Amino acid sequence: MAGHSSWEEQRYLYPHDIRDKFPIWERDFNIQPFKYERSRLPFRMTNEERLWRKQWLQDQVLAADEPKNVPNLHKLHKNPIRYRWMVFWDSIFNRLRPVVGNTAASVLRQTVPKFLLIHLGVLSGIYMVLYHKQEWEKYGGVQVYGYKGNHVESISSWKTLDSTDYVDRGFKERTSNRWTDHKY
Repeated sequence: MAGHSSWEEQRYLYPHDIRDKFPIWERDFNIQPFKYERSRLPFRMTNEERLWRKQWLQDQVLAADEPKNVPNLHKLHKNPIRYRWMVFWDSIFNRLRPVVGNTAASVLRQTVPKFLLIHLGVLSGIYMVLYHKQEWEKYGGVQVYGYKGNHVESISSWKTLDSTDYVDRGFKERTSNRWTDHKY
């Protein structure tokens, strides 16, 4: 662009996008010369810049053999674990495609593996809560509080508790080291 203008004029001339606030490495890399029409006004472009833009627009027209078909290109862009995961599900849903149709098979191919992973995550969480409770013998685990019932008023709130009853985590129910030397 021939000459520079003030920031107010730049703000008016060039529309802004939310992506302008992204870090520079996450913004679109636009190589189009004079993208906005206001920057192509006669008094702003030189003849050399017009020829440059004309050549750039001609370069955007695809040839008859473009885009090129590169075999196995989809294998190069995925890591081996993801590629094997994809091949496994593709083989299952490609066999299902003649039965349910192309659209349904594509939708199922995208949704079923995701729902199965979510289901596996939920089941793993339930397993951790049920079978890996926090106890006095080990570090970690999930601390589970007991159910108080529908009517909290029916539970005696004046039950006398010893100072050793809090955060017991199964210590009093232990079967080993029960003699008096190991009391706390």
